Amino acid sequence: MSTVLICCDKFKGSATSAEVSEALATGLTRAGHDVAVSPLADGGDGTLEAFDSLGYRRIPTHARGSDGRVIATEYGMKDSTAVIEIARVCGLDQASPDGQTPASDAARQASSCGVGDLIIDAVDQGASRIIIGLGGSATTDAGFGLAQALGVEFFDAKSSPVSHVRDMGSVARASLVRIDPRLASVEFVIASDVRNPLTGSTGAAAVYGPQKGLNSADVQEIHQAIGHFAQVVEETTGLPGIAQRPGAGAAGGLGFMAAALLSATMCSGVDLILDETGGEKLLEQADLVITGEGRIDAQTLSGKAPAGIAERARSRGIPVVAVCGQNQLEGASASSLFEAIYSLAEYESDVHECIRNPLPILENIGRDIAEHHFA
Repeated sequence: MSTVLICCDKFKGSATSAEVSEALATGLTRAGHDVAVSPLADGGDGTLEAFDSLGYRRIPTHARGSDGRVIATEYGMKDSTAVIEIARVCGLDQASPDGQTPASDAARQASSCGVGDLIIDAVDQGASRIIIGLGGSATTDAGFGLAQALGVEFFDAKSSPVSHVRDMGSVARASLVRIDPRLASVEFVIASDVRNPLTGSTGAAAVYGPQKGLNSADVQEIHQAIGHFAQVVEETTGLPGIAQRPGAGAAGGLGFMAAALLSATMCSGVDLILDETGGEKLLEQADLVITGEGRIDAQTLSGKAPAGIAERARSRGIPVVAVCGQNQLEGASASSLFEAIYSLAEYESDVHECIRNPLPILENIGRDIAEHHFA
């Protein structure tokens, strides 16, 4: 009898991480194997679910969305630690629930102010440590909105207030006088597996802006605006070079502002969640690891959650199997991390059925993994 660690991300739009894990576990336990489950996320959507298993309670509240309108949202909290998933307040899915790419004008004005609203709410609730999961944002504002919500004031060359994201490039001076003083005693941790700097050819606007609705002209203009804005922030905080740190470009530049304004520690989202949830200890006892997400493709290999757990497991000599809805990897690129990849599409040709009813298929996959990898 062997021990299998299931550490799967959600199948977006189809099944939660917990549902995927439970279905796979059913197939494995029926075959006589011990199963351990550790939730998995990389700082993006699904992060709150990963912390639910640790007894975090959901705190319902209201905050401003990326378009400035107040929306109902929530964050997690346990003792004095809060967990904020930015996708729930300024996420791309919320900005465009129909799945279409947002319009250019909306993308240019998308603000991260709601993240600041949640931080203040969490501090009001007694948080002295705040984990912020960066992923899935609709914003490319370098944290302009976040800073404003926390009390930072921005001014142009004529000392007139700058209050709109679209005018970010005109910022000539920043004032920290009115920033909430309680923030100085709060420990901030950023969970993100994005390593991009804020600016440059691999920066926030260039790489992720088009996904959020920015056209080519927008990308160039916003790239220049956030570059200038970052210089002002660095001068104000006395922290030069933060814009070029790995991860500064995460979530449209929220990584930059969190580091510059909140002295946040940047951590791999996968590593942090594994450590917080006890997945690291479970990994030491595993004979096989099963990981996965809705679609496995080239992006999976670029630091997403399944790749993170696979690298940890393989460094210990533990074989790793991946499970997904659709597999778009081929040959060597897949075998570099996974012993095998099982996709729902191989078991059920009707894609809509895979999305609507994935759990029975996942049970079958769990049974087949037990048969093929412990024969």
